[in-house]
Amino acid sequence: MFVENIDVVDFVLEAIKVALVIGLIFILWSSGKKYPELSGGSWNLILLGFISIAVGMLLDWSDEIINYKAIEVLDLAETIIEEGILMLGFVLVTIGFNKWFAFVGRFLGINRS
Repeated sequence: MFVENIDVVDFVLEAIKVALVIGLIFILWSSGKKYPELSGGSWNLILLGFISIAVGMLLDWSDEIINYKAIEVLDLAETIIEEGILMLGFVLVTIGFNKWFAFVGRFLGINRS
């Protein structure tokens, strides 16, 4: 069930990636609370996107510890879920930022045609 030989470098680097994304989520969340007038409805899409990315990275990090390859179906399911959640996160972040920049432009009175 668990990996026999853990690659410590990959384990540590992937843990750092996850920690950085989780830190980014907390910074974005606190910024949204601090400046509610700038955090329109699209801000939630951005946060949800980064949360999805963090979950995908957590699944990627977990395969450094858990041997998903031992069970063929589990390995396939983990890969599909991991990549699907990561892609969903990037799509949500892209849509969220696109809408948020338009919102902030209108908020600041910038009119781009």
